[in-house]
Amino acid sequence: MTNTAPAEHVGVTEIGEMLGVSRQRANKLVARPDFPAPVAQTKAGRAWERAAVEKWETGWDRHNVGGRPPQKPAQQ
Repeated sequence: MTNTAPAEHVGVTEIGEMLGVSRQRANKLVARPDFPAPVAQTKAGRAWERAAVEKWETGWDRHNVGGRPPQKPAQQ
């Protein structure tokens, strides 16, 4: 049996694929306070509603990733 419809629930790996980021980056994103809460916890890990992740992605500012600010050019 082949399932061609996307799953209703997704894990961290699928979230990474959906957002075009690594699984490690997806783990950081799901820890954000503005990320939707998981709907289930299984032995394999947490699961989120695909629709909630897709909705969150529409408001996600990919360019505001935090981290070290860019260096300013040295003044001469």
